[in-house]
Amino acid sequence: MKIEILNAIDEEFEMCPEAFGGPLNIEEVNQAEDELKVKLPEDFKEFLLRYGSGAVGEAIVLGLREAEFVATPSFVEKSLHFRKALPKGYENFIAIGIDGAGNPVGFNSQNTEIITFDFDFGGKEIIAESFEDYLEKAIREELNIHF
Repeated sequence: MKIEILNAIDEEFEMCPEAFGGPLNIEEVNQAEDELKVKLPEDFKEFLLRYGSGAVGEAIVLGLREAEFVATPSFVEKSLHFRKALPKGYENFIAIGIDGAGNPVGFNSQNTEIITFDFDFGGKEIIAESFEDYLEKAIREELNIHF
């Protein structure tokens, strides 16, 4: 991941560590991959290992540990939930966030584009080319998603 992104997240972490769930270890990440039957993108794994979950810019990123100040339920639990609710073709969906309307934000495994799926309108919108791009846009407040 770009050093500028990590530095910006580190700054947010230092200002309010309670907005992050805390770092994970590789065994926890591997267990999540096994449970979801997917290989997580390296940039998302790096975020999980460093921060666990948390508020980054305008985004709330799900992880495995709940942050004290921000609702960050398990991305494994939310991914399994949304896989049942999304249409055919989303059997490997990984939820990294939930917008204010309850729509999932994430990626369909093997494709690293970050999408939001709008249940009201029945369609997906690509909001970032990768998790790293998603974080960069969140830091710059360019996502236009309401969490």
